This record gives sequence, C-alpha cells and structure tokens, in this order.
Amino acid sequence: MKFIISHGAFGSPEENWLPQLKKDLESIGQQVTVPQFPVDDWDEVTKAGPAVQQKHQYLKNWMKIFESVYQTFSSTDELCFIGHSLGSVFILHAVEQFKLQLNSAIFVSPFMDSLHSKEYWQFDHVNDSFYKTDFDFEKLKKLIPVSYVLYSDDDPYVGKKYSSVFAKTMGSSVIPMTKAGHVSNKMYAPLLFELCKTRLDLSKYLK
Repeated sequence: MKFIISHGAFGSPEENWLPQLKKDLESIGQQVTVPQFPVDDWDEVTKAGPAVQQKHQYLKNWMKIFESVYQTFSSTDELCFIGHSLGSVFILHAVEQFKLQLNSAIFVSPFMDSLHSKEYWQFDHVNDSFYKTDFDFEKLKKLIPVSYVLYSDDDPYVGKKYSSVFAKTMGSSVIPMTKAGHVSNKMYAPLLFELCKTRLDLSKYLK
C-alpha cells in the first residue's frame, strides 16, 4: 500500500510522529511519501501581525506540490492518506480535486472551518484558503470508504468539537484520547502504526 502523510500548518515531515511512522511503515515493506508543503514561519507571521498576508501557505501552493505526488500513482495502487491537523482537510481537497479512490484515511486532530482562536490567531491567518464546509460529502465518503478520526479532550489549538464535526460529517470511526494535546508527540507513532496495519494483509509482508 502507498501511504501519503500530510503535515499541518507551520509543519514539516521531520516533526512530531511523522518520521517515526514513516520509518515503521517502511520497515514492513510499505511505500511512504511525506511531502514538504509550503509553510510560513510562525515567528515571522507573529511579528508581522494579522494585517500582513502570509507568503507561502496557500491551498493552491499545496496542490502544486501534491500534483507531483499524484503523478506517481498508478491505477492499481491502494492508497491510505494520513493527515495531521490542517493536513486532514487538505486530504479532502486533494481527494475531491483528483477524484482519488482511497482504501482508507486517518485524520488526526482534524477540522474544516475557522478555529476562532484569539490566542493562536496565527493558525486561522495561514489556514484561511483551506477552510471549506460544503464538500460533496456523499461523494467523499465513497472515495474514502474507511476513515478514522483521533482527537484529544485538551487540544490547545483544535477544540474537540471541530474534530467531532469532521468525524460525523465523514462518517469516520472515532478514537477519542485523554490529555493528548494536539496529538503531535512522537509517542503516538506506535498507535498510528497499529491503526495503519489494520488496513494491510500483513501475510504479504511478513514472510
């Protein structure tokens, strides 16, 4: 299976649980791609203030990067997409635009709409072009027939109500977590690895 992992706002493939999950999946013979999408610098955005437009993190810029990933797919590929935070709604955009049939998807701390945070206004500032709540969800649920949503009860950035709405709208199986913050710590890589393995016929890889 091909696993595509999408980081979040201000993020990187080298942060959080992403590098460990990639390593674990590759250890059992899976193909894993973790693109670096264009992001802005948190400190620069904070210093410039909300009146100054972001430079890099726009949906169209992420789509340009994803298109190069899309070109590597074949019609026989089984695909599992994994998104952290903003990476989750980006998956919905990508699946919709490219009409991708997925095997499954895992959404970690997802949201689709403005987070309305006064303390962390930087996220809404750079995420604005990604927000969308009027996807064709019936079509998306056919293209993503199996999905999971993981979220924490104390996420400082994404209130659980946003992830709950995402899960309900997508018909996802929910894995609520306790005191896990933004579910970004590398300690959660094993949990995500186990979840990924449920989508595999491991007999093919463990001979």
